[in-house]
Amino acid sequence: MADLTTNLYEARKDGSFRVASVPEIGLLESLGLRAGVLVTVRNRYALGGPVLLRVEGAYFVALGKDVARQIAVRELAEQ
Repeated sequence: MADLTTNLYEARKDGSFRVASVPEIGLLESLGLRAGVLVTVRNRYALGGPVLLRVEGAYFVALGKDVARQIAVRELAEQ
């Protein structure tokens, strides 16, 4: 169970991740995406489409590929 850091776009579907770093884009903060937040990747749409996330188990957010690649996440170890 290694501690794996990747970007959000490449994160595995249905995996749970802790956000490690977020670019300074004001909209992301207003969406609740900041370092330390728990997210689950629900879907990554084909052909470079958006990534659908569940944030803190409360609500869904879709992010475009270019933004998702700028967000570093660390996969949580399975228990």
